[in-house]
Amino acid sequence: MNASGSGRVLVCLKQVPAPGAVAFDERTKRIRRDSDAAITNPADLCALAHALSLRDALGWEVVVVTMGPPAAQATLVDALRRGADRAVHLLDRRFAGADTLATARAITRLVEREAPDLVLTGRWTLDGATAQVGPQVAELAGLPQLTQVVALHTGDDGRIRAEVETDVGTEDWAIELPGLVSVGRGIEPPWVVDAADAAAIETVTADDLGGGPRDFGTRGSPTFVVEIRPGRSMRSTEHGADAPAAASMLAAAFAAAREDLRPATYAAGPASPPREIWAVAEPLPGGGLHPTSLEALACARSIAAELHSTTVAVLPGAHSSDAPRVLHAHGADRVIVLGDAGLEEYATEPFTSALSAAITAGSPFAVIAPFSARGRDYAPRVAARLGLGLTGDFVALEVRAADSDDPDLLWLKPALAGNVLAPVIAHTTPSMGTLRPGSFPVAAVRDEGDPQVDVLEPAAKAADDRCTPIERRVENPDAPHLTAARVVIGLGPGLDAATRRAAERLAQATGGAVAATPAAVAAGDAPRQIEIGPLARTIAPPIYLGLGRHDPGTLRAVTGAGQIVVVDPDAQLDELSGLADAVVTADIEPVLADLLELVAAVH
Repeated sequence: MNASGSGRVLVCLKQVPAPGAVAFDERTKRIRRDSDAAITNPADLCALAHALSLRDALGWEVVVVTMGPPAAQATLVDALRRGADRAVHLLDRRFAGADTLATARAITRLVEREAPDLVLTGRWTLDGATAQVGPQVAELAGLPQLTQVVALHTGDDGRIRAEVETDVGTEDWAIELPGLVSVGRGIEPPWVVDAADAAAIETVTADDLGGGPRDFGTRGSPTFVVEIRPGRSMRSTEHGADAPAAASMLAAAFAAAREDLRPATYAAGPASPPREIWAVAEPLPGGGLHPTSLEALACARSIAAELHSTTVAVLPGAHSSDAPRVLHAHGADRVIVLGDAGLEEYATEPFTSALSAAITAGSPFAVIAPFSARGRDYAPRVAARLGLGLTGDFVALEVRAADSDDPDLLWLKPALAGNVLAPVIAHTTPSMGTLRPGSFPVAAVRDEGDPQVDVLEPAAKAADDRCTPIERRVENPDAPHLTAARVVIGLGPGLDAATRRAAERLAQATGGAVAATPAAVAAGDAPRQIEIGPLARTIAPPIYLGLGRHDPGTLRAVTGAGQIVVVDPDAQLDELSGLADAVVTADIEPVLADLLELVAAVH
């Protein structure tokens, strides 16, 4: 770490289409990034705010970088107006069409040139929402990383202290510098000057960075988009103001959701198939498995017969002896236990090393990990270490040319708040993907029994004292189950305690879960672990019931839901039109009271 006053922080920014304003080039299968309706990715602006705070504390130089067409210069000008000291534009046709790994290679070259003490990125972007570039830069640059960071502080020992948000709480970590931090939350810094000189922006080309012709852009990308499919069409929004009628409609929908929950009936592949699909199982800090781990098994089995594959669960560390039996009951034909006691408490490098070694030794056809707080941390780093194609936040798999010797696996990924669905193919075997929570029902497919368990001992224990945990707090142990709930009740801001308690009783009565809008979390009405929104988490339950104020961004985060109903006496109908199936402008309390009574009668 450089002495105070001589350090440098590099902030990665991306220009993204404004929500609701996107154009595609059907020939290249890429988002058009020359549109006037573009903004700086909000999470990246939060990263810039943290960088400016570090400059105030340590006197460091703040350098911003973006990669994109000439129009992306506007993002750098905006950052200079907000107080950045220098700006670098990675501008070259050879960068065009880059996936996250090719993008990370270009940024890594700049990191090597600039030699910053700290690299800051946003957690993910509004257009792709993969959460991959930050960890992939860290891996390629050989830096320690922390992701999902919500607060940064300077330490007396030359390290940075960070508060990290997990799926169940928060953790305090210390990271040695140089390092990389992906920021999950923060504020957008204000403009401090009226104008900035675009001539002061340094342009850097592929030749300036060095590297070969297959390092950048389309040629350097292990994944590519096959086509662009339309996403969910606009909903035909109905308006009502009658509380009893709304309660009756919702009660019927809840009953239908329960009837749809039938045991999964996936066909298994042959007894001795040539291919394996691995599903990474994530133990939760208080016991049990992350629900998306079980969804990953269901996802793998959905194509098992077509692909002639078996499903293998990968379980890190010596966890509960019941876990292999649970995984077997939910579809695992075999369980690989990564037998490193150091994996019992999560840290990036030990987990990355163990999984990378297992993949290298086992040669699976594909690897599925949860799109969880941890999955977003280790999966991109594993993919970068092994040079594998990774599709983040996918929702389903398809197989093309299944009977051939070299079938293609299509990872179906929603993009741009669900406006489009992009089938992605990787050039690598294995290919990897992180599965969006709530995409597959969690249900046992066989009785619990004694599965085949293979323990894979590491050749050497991996440790990284450059990142050190200080304190781990489990604050909301049930929060991960929100993503698998079939009924989700979303709380807007300003609801009184009685309304919130009634919503919780309704969630319990329906076997559902409670979520909260970003505004409710910002107001202190709900914990961060149950927040839904474009910068928090996306969910796709069969039914989403929103109570109180819901902005369009929040509803876009649940666009995959089967039915969306908002109850808000002050709802702006024109704002929610097309985003919800029904908007009820009745008082919330009588709707909940009638609904609780109807649900109780059914049960």
